[in-house]
Amino acid sequence: MTTTASSTSAQGKNVLQPSRTQAGFAFTVLLIINVLNYADRSVLSAVLPKIQADFQLNNTELGLLASSFLFIYAIATLPLGIWADRSPRKNIVALCVGLWSVATAFGGLTRSFIQLFFTRSFLGIGEAGYAPASLSMLGDYFPKEQRGRILSYWSVGNLIGTALGLIIGGIIADRFGWRWAFYAVGIPGLIAAFLIWRASEPARGAFDREGDAGAEMSHGSLGKNFWQVARQIFHIRTYWVLLAAFIFSFFTIGSAQVWIPTYLVRNFQLTVGAAGAVSGGVLAGGSLVGTIAGGWLADMMQRRRPEGRMIVATAAFILGAPLTFLALAIHTLTPFIVVFVAAIVCLSLCLGPLNAVIQDVIAPQMRATAVGLVLLLAHLLGDAASPLVIGALADKTTLGYALIITAPPCLLIAGVICLIGLRTVARDMQAMQESLRKQSA
Repeated sequence: MTTTASSTSAQGKNVLQPSRTQAGFAFTVLLIINVLNYADRSVLSAVLPKIQADFQLNNTELGLLASSFLFIYAIATLPLGIWADRSPRKNIVALCVGLWSVATAFGGLTRSFIQLFFTRSFLGIGEAGYAPASLSMLGDYFPKEQRGRILSYWSVGNLIGTALGLIIGGIIADRFGWRWAFYAVGIPGLIAAFLIWRASEPARGAFDREGDAGAEMSHGSLGKNFWQVARQIFHIRTYWVLLAAFIFSFFTIGSAQVWIPTYLVRNFQLTVGAAGAVSGGVLAGGSLVGTIAGGWLADMMQRRRPEGRMIVATAAFILGAPLTFLALAIHTLTPFIVVFVAAIVCLSLCLGPLNAVIQDVIAPQMRATAVGLVLLLAHLLGDAASPLVIGALADKTTLGYALIITAPPCLLIAGVICLIGLRTVARDMQAMQESLRKQSA
């Protein structure tokens, strides 16, 4: 079996729908790339204490290093998302992976705060094009009934990559110096870039149109006019719910990923290597359980109720907020780890479901733009600002206090916002399917 369907692309060429084997290969490569993506991001967090000592930086400057990447990443995500709705997505992913891998490796060659600041900023350009294009591709490789599970499995890469970056970065920094940590995580991305470039490009909307599995949507009026597309996206009420939930959850996730290793070093007197191993191990174990369980639970709930995936995301935030508060209030290492694992499991339940809801309510030809737009705003207003905000608060109080007054409230607000989405998601899903039927008529 080589293909499952064919269609006409936006460029007028015949597009062959990849087989299950080709889809499986592409998914595997995209998962590996996602692991490398987050390893490249998180390695900085693992080595912050070493960089602080080497360059004589305060907490605000450390936060600015993390925020520099996220600000550029947020700004570049939208135009690259629009590009992904008009061009072969696998080529965009390959180019972006190559760019960020080179930028990460060059981080080890820096000799000042300014040089490292600009290197991490350039990293954001490379990584910005990956998420919109890859999420759009995954939505077209697999049937919509499987999206909760597929996107949850793919989201595991976020967590495994973060854990690997923290663990490997901390160990290498203790033994060989922090510069070698950047070399170790940057170089493998070049191999992954070549592999995804060789993958098959799926037809857009292949599994979304009833009675015409392989038909790809025309980009004519939608893909060429961003403002027209944006107006259509912002008329979808559930999209506003998802955007707000992402902003508040990203603020917490961004600050935790950057500052938890340093928090462990300062509060529990661990070495950089030990702090990276603990934070990475907790993140990998808790998030693997939570993300896989969240995808399975979300798809099961979705078969019973149209708002099933949103229910899972809502519960994840509302349960995760008090657990996060309790973990940060504990000052003994073992109890802290136990409660923090429980918090990570709860919060990880929402990763696949939220990404799947975007696929459920947004038409296929607008998905990469919709993802790029939500990532632009969520990063700018969420995790791009949070490392700098936490660093500035820590300079005036303590790092622990800065985390405890920001993370739990933001998670609770995200949960309350998702409650609103329970009233809108079913209607928006139905509206999207009706629009597809009209286009195929």
